[in-house]
Amino acid sequence: MKQTFFSKYLFIAIPTLTLTACGGGGDGGNSSNNSVFSEPQYADQWHLKNTQQIGEDINVEPIWNRCTDDSCKGESVRVVIVDGGLEITHEDLAINMVAGKSYNYTNGSTTPSLDDHGTSVAGIIAARDNNIGVQGVAPRAKIVGYDLLNASTIINEADAMTRDAIQNHVSNNSWGVPDDTATLEDSPAIWRTAIDTGHTTGRNGLGTVYVWAAGNGYEAGDNSNYDGYANYRGVIATGAVTRTGQRTYYSEQGANLLVSAPGGEGCNTSTTTGIVTTDLTGSSGYNAGTAPNDYAASNYTRCFDGTSAATPVVSGVVALMLQANPHLGWRDVHAILARSTRHNDPTNSDWQTNGAGLTINHNYGFGVVDAEAAVLLAESWINLEAEKIYPTNIEIVNQAIGDNNGSSVTSTLNVTSSDIRNIEFIEIRFSAADHTYSGDLEITLVNQSTGTSSRLANTRTCSNCAPYSNWRFGSTRHLGEAADGNWQLKVEDKAPEDTGTFQSWQLTFYGT
Repeated sequence: MKQTFFSKYLFIAIPTLTLTACGGGGDGGNSSNNSVFSEPQYADQWHLKNTQQIGEDINVEPIWNRCTDDSCKGESVRVVIVDGGLEITHEDLAINMVAGKSYNYTNGSTTPSLDDHGTSVAGIIAARDNNIGVQGVAPRAKIVGYDLLNASTIINEADAMTRDAIQNHVSNNSWGVPDDTATLEDSPAIWRTAIDTGHTTGRNGLGTVYVWAAGNGYEAGDNSNYDGYANYRGVIATGAVTRTGQRTYYSEQGANLLVSAPGGEGCNTSTTTGIVTTDLTGSSGYNAGTAPNDYAASNYTRCFDGTSAATPVVSGVVALMLQANPHLGWRDVHAILARSTRHNDPTNSDWQTNGAGLTINHNYGFGVVDAEAAVLLAESWINLEAEKIYPTNIEIVNQAIGDNNGSSVTSTLNVTSSDIRNIEFIEIRFSAADHTYSGDLEITLVNQSTGTSSRLANTRTCSNCAPYSNWRFGSTRHLGEAADGNWQLKVEDKAPEDTGTFQSWQLTFYGT
């Protein structure tokens, strides 16, 4: 397995084992409210304020403008950028870096490697409001960088999730499994345990908030639910939208998506726009200063894109939420984001209203993040009760799946006495291990009490199609529904030649 940065602007693969990414003056310190608009490239930061497609941004200016000091800009929140490194001395980042807290997995120092991808991610989160360059979503948040992707062993992956977890409020992860294979790539158990540990120990028990790139492989038939990192219940899987609020051509669908955010589509043509952010100082980053559609000043780029770019937008919004209400638990953050999104792309046919009255879409999760709505809800939010977990028994089916004949195999589980009236997440385990080409299968979970459906897998062409052998899918789409009732899993083979059996399945409900 290998892992790769999630950016369509540049593909960088890291091989395994090494695994396979209210302000005032211009002194870079104190500033006044007017500095919100004083960054030289701010007018190009359409994800912050979209002047061409009004309303197609994250609605963050009202939050910055609420305060006469800097208490609405993420000042008390620390975000760790787990990536390939970043430039800690960059003119637009240096003042927000936490001295001595970054980590280099290659040599054990506190100076991460220089990396354009991580530098661009950092700028989206917390470029300073200092009259220089660009502005981050949370321009006073504190940042640290872990260059995991230069030495991404399984042990280091787990370490990056828990290192300094008490101090790290938000963990941004704009990386993941390859985007171009549409095959199943699970996460290591030690990584999942580390996420769980971060939830119990991070922020003194409130939990580190993990924000994750959903993936860029849509054109290759990939789905975020084939990624065992992005579909884990402990992360916020984030999709990407364009300047017009529609799914980007690369952003993967998935029942596991929670939210989406602006990710752009680069700037290779006059009709596409990327995310404007920081770049490595000089000509060694994405912007060498010579591209016709990029800035002449090569410390910045207007061409960054991918779910790599959408993910730090969400991390910045989470930083603003945690400053507004430092007592939120990690599950509260997930719940607030889902309930405060903007319903983008309203004519998209995939929108469905679930049993709790929340609109959902396999392309967007619950919609595009809205910073003002999220912060306002965070301020009045009453924390969720202790989490309940209810696993069903394993349902043995053992029925042959018809080969591309228009029929399907269905199995129904009747759930009673779960004591979960408000679902937060469902984990679905599915096995058809003898099917000779798993890409033939379309798999859908339906809550028959509400009619809400979760499309877990699409028919697709995949290289080295791994079989579904107790594969773990995830779904956020039933948020707020009750677990008790009839749940149906429908499996259909929609391509010829290969055959197999729907062997078994199981549900695990998480909620209150």
